[in-house]
Amino acid sequence: MMHYRVGDIEVITLVDGHGRAPNALFPDYEADRAAAAARQAGEDYDGETVEVPIHGFALRHGGEITLVDAGAPDGYADTTGAYLDSLAAAGIDPAGVTRLAMTHLHVDHVGQMADAAGKARFPNAELFSGAGDWDHFFGDAPYAATRTGGRERASFDLTRHACRPYADRRHDVAGETEIAPGITMLPLPGHTPGHSGIRLSDGGETLLIWGDTIHAAAFQMAEPDWGVLFDVDRAAARATRKRLFEQLANDGTPILGPHVPRPGPWRVERAPIGYRLAPL
Repeated sequence: MMHYRVGDIEVITLVDGHGRAPNALFPDYEADRAAAAARQAGEDYDGETVEVPIHGFALRHGGEITLVDAGAPDGYADTTGAYLDSLAAAGIDPAGVTRLAMTHLHVDHVGQMADAAGKARFPNAELFSGAGDWDHFFGDAPYAATRTGGRERASFDLTRHACRPYADRRHDVAGETEIAPGITMLPLPGHTPGHSGIRLSDGGETLLIWGDTIHAAAFQMAEPDWGVLFDVDRAAARATRKRLFEQLANDGTPILGPHVPRPGPWRVERAPIGYRLAPL
């Protein structure tokens, strides 16, 4: 668990664990380029898999608590499962959470929003997600396009289980929208239809939690053209990533992300190959 401040906004990283992503997760993977990218990033790479951190964030500001993403579900991997312990270690009572600001509704970001019985873990929280995500994950057509018994169908089922208790207190956020003082959701489309970043601004300071802009710093900072298999719109995700990298390299805004290495925050800087993350 790590604490940062953006003005008077306290930012706490809630560690869930990590996964290992095989090369095949990246459709544009090339072995030599992957090895060079990992060397530039200073990341361990065994030639077959890269580590994907998984965590969320808690924001304390003005007597309220906002959670940005809510961990993977129970049993997601043998290296995950620490999210609720991290929440408790931060001294956060789930009943005291005001809002859930989801970068998107993939299962490793909403997994602890409901318990095994389908009851909301955060009974007093409103759910905010980018416009298009709820319709995608609860729509008949996207669900029917997944294979019965397949991993993607199971992921849809788990997302529905986690989100359903919040159906009557959800907000589809369209465009760049301030959802609380100093907390703004902004569209970063492609990974999912409503994929969003959370920008924090207070006291002249700014930080961006950029959602799933990347999954593996070892590859994608140097190779921003490389998406992942479960990008809903791979071309849009690629365009968002390249635009955002260039913007952040120019303006120096610090970033955090659910799949960004700890501790952070980081800045994006240009590098001999593409870009890289530099310590703040």
